[in-house]
Amino acid sequence: MTDPHQFLANFEGRLQQAQEQANAIQTAFRESRTEAQSPDGSVIVTVGSGGRIESLQLTPRADDLGYNALGRSIMDTIRRAQVEAARKIEETMRPILGEGEGMAFLREQVQQGIAVIDPAGTVAEPPPAPGRPAPPRGDDDDFGGNSVLR
Repeated sequence: MTDPHQFLANFEGRLQQAQEQANAIQTAFRESRTEAQSPDGSVIVTVGSGGRIESLQLTPRADDLGYNALGRSIMDTIRRAQVEAARKIEETMRPILGEGEGMAFLREQVQQGIAVIDPAGTVAEPPPAPGRPAPPRGDDDDFGGNSVLR
């Protein structure tokens, strides 16, 4: 027979643990803000959680670019910032989720999101963290290259 007091204590402990994990996840998403700068320094983009564009700055170097080149630079910089924010969320969540099914699911979602953001694969994959193997790579191009940035 289960002791109701012990059951309640165990339940409250699990509930507290779940609340702490939820708080850690919220913090991870809040801290996923990322800033990227174009290679020539003409564009600076800041994205927040979920890849939301928070700011777009053009430096005086943007004046030296033509309209088409500036447009490409803006879009490439936005993509780089969004990809970096997604990878930052994944890396921040690793200690919370561990290397189990939850982390595998998150990794898959991040990779699919990156495929939508950067279908041509123009943003380089960062090297794995020291002492950590590279995550498995699969065929995540389920979108056929017909994606739109939102």
